[in-house]
Amino acid sequence: MSESSTLSQNRLYHALMSCCGALAAIIFGLMSVLVTADVVLRNLNIDLIPAGVEITEYMLMVATFIAAPWLLYHNGHIRVDVILHLLPRFLQRFFALFCHAVGLIVCAVLAYQSLMVLLDAQQQGSVVFKELIFPEWWLSVPLLFGSSLLTIEFGRRLALEFRQKA
Repeated sequence: MSESSTLSQNRLYHALMSCCGALAAIIFGLMSVLVTADVVLRNLNIDLIPAGVEITEYMLMVATFIAAPWLLYHNGHIRVDVILHLLPRFLQRFFALFCHAVGLIVCAVLAYQSLMVLLDAQQQGSVVFKELIFPEWWLSVPLLFGSSLLTIEFGRRLALEFRQKA
């Protein structure tokens, strides 16, 4: 693969991760506006947004699974490495490889399972009946998207760690 092709792929991947972060931020912002509006209207005895709580729940799920790959990409995830810094470099590298491999496996299994749930719900024609009514498989899309991107990011981290010199 040529260097320009790799650079182009890196830019595309970076743009995708940036879009994930931006979209999650927008959803979190809209969610705060929706919650505030819902509380104010309820205190005024105006039930203008009957599905407000339900919509907020879905927004929280979508934003969380879209933000997770972006956070991992930017090392913004929770990382407890107090003891790790005290270990020799080869053990630090071993634990990094181990953690990336475990993350990759867990996220790949989660992506596969979410795909199976999505396909099953789609095949059965399952529908969510609450305030809002929609196909149940829609709920699996954010999980499938986020866990797939997390799998890719853990794979990328694993590959980068292998390429580094010990």
